[in-house]
Amino acid sequence: MQYYLKKCRFQELGSVGADGVPHRGRYLFTPMDERILSFFPPLSVAQINDSALLPIVLLSTGKKVYCTFVYHNDKFHNSAAAHPRNEYRIYLNRSLEGNGLLFEVNDIVIMRKEEMISEDEDVQTVYLMDIIKNHESEEYIRLNEIIDRYPIRGGYGILEGVIDEFEKRASKLSGISTAPAIIDETVMNCVIANPEESLAKLFNSSAFRDFVLAGYGYKCAVTGKDISYGNYTNVEAAHIKPKSHGGLNLPNNGLALGRDLHWAFDKGFFTLNDEYKVVVHPEITSEYLRSFDGVRIRLPENQFFVPTLDNIHYHNENVYGLFLRTGRL
Repeated sequence: MQYYLKKCRFQELGSVGADGVPHRGRYLFTPMDERILSFFPPLSVAQINDSALLPIVLLSTGKKVYCTFVYHNDKFHNSAAAHPRNEYRIYLNRSLEGNGLLFEVNDIVIMRKEEMISEDEDVQTVYLMDIIKNHESEEYIRLNEIIDRYPIRGGYGILEGVIDEFEKRASKLSGISTAPAIIDETVMNCVIANPEESLAKLFNSSAFRDFVLAGYGYKCAVTGKDISYGNYTNVEAAHIKPKSHGGLNLPNNGLALGRDLHWAFDKGFFTLNDEYKVVVHPEITSEYLRSFDGVRIRLPENQFFVPTLDNIHYHNENVYGLFLRTGRL
């Protein structure tokens, strides 16, 4: 196993003053070291301030919280800034820290990648994270020695092997792949700031699911309801323009639908009109489905998640009534 170690620094954590208030944003630096950079998603120097979504699971809470990994590279883009940057940062956010200041100076952060497989067999890489806050513990002292020996200064380290204490804590986690994701406002601001042509690369299938379901509050857009227990729910993220037709994993190409309605939507039993109202195909006699004919779906409050009419028109023309054209379900 491979672990990334980071010792928290004063400036990174926002230079918290005597009043207990950070005077700038909180983040963790990532150095220009190939071993460490390979631990994270690759970012491009060609795109200014390229970024990636990091789904982080804190072992202490078991919650999956999205953060952003950003390459500040305006040094290579004719920046007029007095001190153009060439640096990588993982931005912390209020949700990750439980709306407090969880990370403190000289705490050691441990991260390990893990592949999670969802019910639909989609694979997502999540970053398990733990924080060692007891600076007198044997675990802290041992990890601090590894950091001190690492050739890159600044409180970094890579450990190849097994951290038994970390793995014991990780073994207690369950249901991460189906857990509701927490998407902080700061993450949304970073996502929306991306150029439109590069936005799609932020979203794989798992991020698409997490963002779509969060955008609709984990409720079906048609019924406004869900069947859930713990981390399990019958609400799914449906593509409006199917992936098999070249549809993107962008949230505005998604709907949160109950499992039965997702199936019916994919088969073309119903579609949406320009007013976001359900249009049930005239050949469908299901009383249950026909009860939603003409009902306006619940739309997300954030415009970023609202389905585009282009995607809806594609569904109207290429998916609606598909069950008649294929002759099978």
